[in-house]
Order: sequence, then structure tokens, then C-alpha cells
Amino acid sequence: MQVEIIKYVQTIISPFWDTFFQLVTMTGEESFYIIAAAIIFWCVNKKFGYKLGFALLTSTIANIILKDMINAARPIGVPGIRSLRIETATGQSFPSGHTQGATTFWISCIIKVKRKWIYIVGILAIILVSISRLYLGLHYPRDVIGGIVIGIICVIISNYIFDYAEETKKAWVLMIIIVPTLIGMMLFREKTYYTIAGTVLGFFIGYILESRYVLYEVQSSILKQLMKLVFGLAILVTLKGMLKVILPLNIFSDFLRYVVIGLWITVGAPCIFKKFIR
Repeated sequence: MQVEIIKYVQTIISPFWDTFFQLVTMTGEESFYIIAAAIIFWCVNKKFGYKLGFALLTSTIANIILKDMINAARPIGVPGIRSLRIETATGQSFPSGHTQGATTFWISCIIKVKRKWIYIVGILAIILVSISRLYLGLHYPRDVIGGIVIGIICVIISNYIFDYAEETKKAWVLMIIIVPTLIGMMLFREKTYYTIAGTVLGFFIGYILESRYVLYEVQSSILKQLMKLVFGLAILVTLKGMLKVILPLNIFSDFLRYVVIGLWITVGAPCIFKKFIR
């Protein structure tokens, strides 16, 4: 039944749909979320940027752990199923990381904005990313359904922990997420886990430093917001690429590289924006 559903979705195969669904599935990948979270944090709503960031990181860690535990095979190579964009299919099949990430991102936005248009956009985006994983032959239907359910659960849990930490002014409560993630580095010796663990640590340290010493304010003119985006994203891309060249090619370097990226988004860029782009 699972295979037949994928085959049915793939009956519409054409160059147009190949391009369309590959573009759609890219909205469920790391680069999209890093850029989107940075834009929200720097230019839209700082608190929501933190909350969204922690939700995405929590969800990604949960996804990696579940994939390793369940160890379900992907439909890649199954007779009658064509698979595209295989290079992005890291780890095992259940749950779908792209679908879970899209669900985490858009459900977080829906909860925050609470407007009709965001319900439509968010639900449509989740559905399209889910279909894209079937069309590209990278997941079974159960994987995308599991991704949706687990994504929603991660948002609920992460939001509860973050809101409690904010309301009680007890940032240490977030260690409930941080400590297990860092301990997991001894168990999950793979690049993806180390990059996420690095981002988690950088994000947490940045959250503490920014909340106590920087106190960054998002409000600014449209021109200055554009300046922040151009400068902030340019440095972000430069840091990501430069550190990859400078540091040795191993998972510990990946961890360090993403610690720096987390710090840049949460405290580095805000420091510069506050001083030079008011």
C-alpha cells in the first residue's frame, strides 16, 4: 500500500513537476530555516525568533534520534519508484525530516500570528513539502505523516519549556534541551547531529548573553532593516564557508562551525546592529 501510494503520486512525473517539487522540498532544508530564523530574529520579532529557533532545533534533534532508533529503510531503489535529490536524503526514512521541519516552522508561525492567511499558507506549505517527499521517491506516506505528528508535538513541548523559562526568568530551564543534546554527541557520531548540537549550544549561549548584555531592539526603518539583512546574511554565509575551509574536515569542526553560526545570529549580529545600524 505504501509503495502504491508513491507510484500513484509519481504518475504525474514531468520536467515541470520535477522542478516544482525540488524547489518545494528545499523549503524543508537547513539553509531555508537558518535564513528564515535569522530574518525573524533580526527584523521581525526577537522573542519569536528565539522561540522558533529552539523549536526547530528541538525538532531536528528529535528527528535524528528517532531515525537512528527506528532505522527504517527509504524507498530509494524499490522497483517502480524513481528517486530524485538523493544527496539530501541523509539518515533513515522515519520520520521525514523535511516534513517535520516544515511542520515545526509553519505551526510555530501559525500559533504566533493567528491570522487566516498564515493558516492557509502554513497548511499548504506542509502539505506540499509532504507530497514533494513522495513525488521525489525519498519517503513513504507513513514517514511524512509521522513527521507532521512529531513536528507538532515538538512545537508544543519546546514552546512550553521556552515560555516557562521566559516567564520565570529562569534561562537554566532550557538546559532540559541543551544537556541531553550535548550528551547525545557521545552516542550519535554523525555530521548532522554535531551541526545541530553546535547550533543549539551557540543559540543558548547567545540567548543568555544577548538577554543580559545586548538587549537588542528589532524596530527600525525599512532601509535599516534591509541593511541589517544584507550585512547579517552576508557575514553568515561568509562565516559558514570560511570556517569550513579553515577548520579540519571532521564532525568536531562541524560542531564548532555551527556554534559560531548560532552565536552570530543571536548575539554577534545584534551587537553590531545596535551599535552601527540603529
